[in-house]
Amino acid sequence: MYPVINPDRETVRQNGPRIRSNGAPAFCLTVVDRHGVIHHGRVRRLVPQECFRLMGFEDSQFFKLQNELHLSDAKLYKLAGNSIIVPILADIMTNIKQVNAKYGIVTERN
Repeated sequence: MYPVINPDRETVRQNGPRIRSNGAPAFCLTVVDRHGVIHHGRVRRLVPQECFRLMGFEDSQFFKLQNELHLSDAKLYKLAGNSIIVPILADIMTNIKQVNAKYGIVTERN
């Protein structure tokens, strides 16, 4: 599988390639772009659940939004595109905590 962005807009300017190599990091999910993967020679659009997985959410969190709140696919795509990548945020916060501990910076409120 190869990550693809905006396969239907070849004439629109874009920084970088529209198709990445197999195993390369996927494109950043956005609300305005169309994302997909090339699978068996065809471009397949990502389903909302795959978008949430790319952003680091668990399937149970996705199904809660989809089933309990009855959100449409369009709304789910928007939520995924407006999200942050959870594992990366957790890693950044861990590094900040380690640096603060190294230099004796107190960040907790008493």
